[in-house]
Amino acid sequence: MKRIFLFAVLSFCMVSSIKSQQIDYKATAFNLFLNGKISQWPWIINKMVADPKMQDENGQLEILTYYYGLVGHLMDVGQKKQASESLRKANEIAARLYKNSPDNPLLLGLMSNLTGFQIALSPLKATTLAKGMMNKAKRSIAKGPNDPHVNILYSNILFYMPSMFGGDTDRALLGYKKALQTMESNPELKKNNWMYIQVMVTIGVVEEKRENYMEAQKMYRKVLQLYPEYAHVKNVTYPRLLEKMKG
Repeated sequence: MKRIFLFAVLSFCMVSSIKSQQIDYKATAFNLFLNGKISQWPWIINKMVADPKMQDENGQLEILTYYYGLVGHLMDVGQKKQASESLRKANEIAARLYKNSPDNPLLLGLMSNLTGFQIALSPLKATTLAKGMMNKAKRSIAKGPNDPHVNILYSNILFYMPSMFGGDTDRALLGYKKALQTMESNPELKKNNWMYIQVMVTIGVVEEKRENYMEAQKMYRKVLQLYPEYAHVKNVTYPRLLEKMKG
């Protein structure tokens, strides 16, 4: 009987210990990003969605940020069906948040980028969605001009939009560089932040597009110096640039 009681107590303690262990969502998502496993982000996102501690505005915005990254990744690898489904879920969260916080700069920036994804998936919708997308993008940067994440999201719109609709590569580059400078002035903004790596890579991509190959090379080398295991730059972006530089 004592053995049974002792076993029950030990089992209860083990279960309680497992339940008490909280997943570090940010660190886990960052490591998956670093190792080229963004396709596993839905597992993290689902955990966050079900977590009672993530139901406030900040938690929901964090979830929305991961959806933004996931949709972009799925589109990059050609998984349009999965991208559309993730985009639908993201828009549901965004719509709920917008009712209570229509002036939140990060939310506005995320919503403008989600609309950009929607246009990319259904180009015919550009005529009806582009104006609202640009409106939210402009409001986001007006209300959060010094927020690095807002600067990244706003610069995305400027970079990927055609110039006839308000796109501006030069201004986008300035915005990306401002975001990077802000992040590098605060260690907490760099810690386990996948958007910190993303903005460095994006600056490299923009410089590459402008044929400023030496500047692009500096940025890709910086990424590899800080995160040598980051496969995307090591295996894709940097080798592509080196080929261009040979020509």
